[in-house]
Amino acid sequence: MRIADIRTGERHRKDLGDITSLAASIAEIGLLHPIVVTPDGTLIAGARRIAACVSLGWTDIAVTVVDIPAIVRGEAAENTERLNLTPTEAWELAQELEPLLAAEAKERMVQAHASCGNLPQLDQGKTRDQVAEAIGMSGRTYEKLKMVMEAAVAEPEKYAGVAEHMAQTGSVDGAVKEKRKRDVDAERAILVEKAQALRPSDRWHIDVADIRTYATEQRFDFIITDPPYPREYLDLYRVLAERALEWLKPGGLLLAMCGQSYFDQIMLVMGKRLEYYWMASYQTPGQPTPLRQRQVNTSWKPILIYGLPGESYKGKIFGDVWVSGGNDKDHHKWGQSVSGMLSLVKQVCLPGQSVFDPFCGAGTTGIAALMHGCTFWGIDIDEKSADLACGRLAEVNNDQTA
Repeated sequence: MRIADIRTGERHRKDLGDITSLAASIAEIGLLHPIVVTPDGTLIAGARRIAACVSLGWTDIAVTVVDIPAIVRGEAAENTERLNLTPTEAWELAQELEPLLAAEAKERMVQAHASCGNLPQLDQGKTRDQVAEAIGMSGRTYEKLKMVMEAAVAEPEKYAGVAEHMAQTGSVDGAVKEKRKRDVDAERAILVEKAQALRPSDRWHIDVADIRTYATEQRFDFIITDPPYPREYLDLYRVLAERALEWLKPGGLLLAMCGQSYFDQIMLVMGKRLEYYWMASYQTPGQPTPLRQRQVNTSWKPILIYGLPGESYKGKIFGDVWVSGGNDKDHHKWGQSVSGMLSLVKQVCLPGQSVFDPFCGAGTTGIAALMHGCTFWGIDIDEKSADLACGRLAEVNNDQTA
């Protein structure tokens, strides 16, 4: 039928979408489905196909004639009574299309070389986009689908049910999220297994050392520490930030308690060296500390959290409020309670990860780390404190391995 003789009438679909790609498909493989018209030439279905064919210069188009009393019912059926490919069906189709399109692209390269003498590079990204377009996806969504399906084929036990669930829901993003969750769970299980395989003596280590000169080739998932707060020790926060560049693993975090009197100065010196991540609250309800110089009774302290410059934190999601269940100055005049530090460590760390405290005092952070299944490394400049920490950690370690 001549396209000029088709009466379009009032259409409910106003946006015809990407006509260019449809026209390219028709030009390559022809018009797979004729448009649908009534006996008098009124269009029932196929406005996009007509627009594509007009853009190709066509004057005539194949039609199917259907005598239908209400055109609107035909338009509704055409646009709603269809079933899209499930993601897994789209993947199976892509498996056959991709080598075909890649071969065609290679042939075009050879022809281009024959005609001009230059052999262009095969554009894998362009082939990917062509495959994605052919199965009705964006190139990025197709990459996600490919990642999920290849993982499911390579490790069927690890990713059991992921592809099936994706087929039922039609959600590629949901499958990617589930794959990532299983990857994280597997990584965490390996961490725990490694930590449990260590001999008790390998799970913790304490040295008498000065943070300014201490040397170790180890890097740690977390540095969790409580430096001294008085003004004369402020420079230790600068030293801590500088040394953290050597001690922190990429993607790890430094969590440093600090007093509020010099909070602004501490943030200034640490932020010059590390990348600020967050601030948390360590609460000590019922244990107010009078700060006479500020006329304040404080029942909480900030914990400043930093990462390495340019690195992204790769651990678990954690809350930013931790609560101490009671005071604990029996072992060290600046000591924190086991309950408070265990609250912190449990929220932030995964069992099997490593914790370092360069101001370990009597070892409370180490006790919390061992109780949570982490490994611990600590130093303190005071020999008596370090000895006390060793005794406390050995006791906890013996209790856990008895």
